[in-house]
Amino acid sequence: MPRSKRKYNAADGQQTTPAPAEASSVYERGQTVIPKAIREALSIEYGTRLRWEVREGAIHVLPIPHQPVRALRGALKGTGLTFQTFMQERQQERRREREREEHSAEEMPTWDTSSTPQP
Repeated sequence: MPRSKRKYNAADGQQTTPAPAEASSVYERGQTVIPKAIREALSIEYGTRLRWEVREGAIHVLPIPHQPVRALRGALKGTGLTFQTFMQERQQERRREREREEHSAEEMPTWDTSSTPQP
């Protein structure tokens, strides 16, 4: 059965076609080989950095784009998030932080320093 090339869009993490399920072994030094079909599906080549995560008892391996910031360009397009929304949320977060700081300052115990000579 010939394998069709599957491409992975690193910017949004979506594949156009599901990648095939394949197996590989872990060697003595903890190394493994990424099967060729998986490398082709995700455009993984020599020098590609990988991010390894454990989520819900499963290993997730994600290729890190060569230019991660550029790969994220447009990732929020169509989500309704804007810079203005971000700034409003950040200002609300700062207010909550200040309120927490003020509240915790009120609860700070005062220390009895009667043993320390006062000037």
